[in-house]
Amino acid sequence: MNPAKKSFRPNLIAVILVAGLIAFLFYLVFYVDIAQVAKTLSQTNLVIYSFAFFSYILFTLCSALVWHSLLGSLAVKITRRKAFLFTWVGLFFDATVPQLGWSAEVSKTYLLSKDSNIESGRIGASVVGQKIFTMTLTIVALSLGLGLLLVRYSFPLIESLLIGLVLGLSILTLIVVYYVSFKPSATKTLLNWAIKVAVFFRKSWSPQNFQSKAEAMLTSFHASIDQLKAKPKALIQPISYAVVGFAFEVSVMFIAFAALGEPVSVDVVLVVFTLTGTLQTVGVAFVGLPELVMSVTLWQLGIDPSVAVSVALLTRLVNLWFRLVVSYGALQWTGIKIIRQNKQNTTAFVS
Repeated sequence: MNPAKKSFRPNLIAVILVAGLIAFLFYLVFYVDIAQVAKTLSQTNLVIYSFAFFSYILFTLCSALVWHSLLGSLAVKITRRKAFLFTWVGLFFDATVPQLGWSAEVSKTYLLSKDSNIESGRIGASVVGQKIFTMTLTIVALSLGLGLLLVRYSFPLIESLLIGLVLGLSILTLIVVYYVSFKPSATKTLLNWAIKVAVFFRKSWSPQNFQSKAEAMLTSFHASIDQLKAKPKALIQPISYAVVGFAFEVSVMFIAFAALGEPVSVDVVLVVFTLTGTLQTVGVAFVGLPELVMSVTLWQLGIDPSVAVSVALLTRLVNLWFRLVVSYGALQWTGIKIIRQNKQNTTAFVS
């Protein structure tokens, strides 16, 4: 008897990813002179461009220092080296797992909780605090860039409304994260809703054990958030690291322009960078769509189409492909260390 074949059901995120890649290729073929793009890329100053990779490493280092500082405020001991390693692993999942922009935070929480006996609620409070810093900086940068564009240029109404819509949705998302983080009743309501949905689809599942563990974790999470709020001076250091790291991350695009010998204004880079960055929050930031949005937006802002595509490709080579290579190595190394640690713990328990 032949096994029944499973029907093919395309995933929505996968469809969006493929559609984005096809759209970008369509744009390259029909709206851009590919030969001119190749000529522009061939003129890249590799010495200048190499600083883009260095800047991205410094951005990752600052991101790790933000997390390390927040963990320190919660009396969680972790070495800077381990925070740096887990941050790279988080960047890998952030780039490869289609989700709503939280896979890096989830992976870092999971790794550190497995690596130590620290409550996951405390770790979760640190990564959520860091996420709030990142979202706030993105909104400020997008607002500043949009404001400068409207003052300096006669920007089309439709494009202005679209950027304003992205800004509004980003602000709304930040408000929701703030509210859920600071209101225990809100997280408890969300937990109850999630359990009801799970029980509806899995009638045989008993949620009591899961609910008790989740409530204990949320209690620890909110207590840690309150602890961070009670020490505002202790937040100065991680906020400073976050601002510096954001500057290094944005500088990758500036360096791409510099490597091509093309001038660019700050407002253009801020708007394009933050617009493409928000794609990550909807889980479609892997390949295709970000390049398309970056290229088209730069073109609409007065950048030559071949230069716009070249900058998009050079930027994504750093913040996607370089990130994937390094973060995959970090993931493998972390896996080896955890396996070794588990073996040592098992040996010690048996002896």
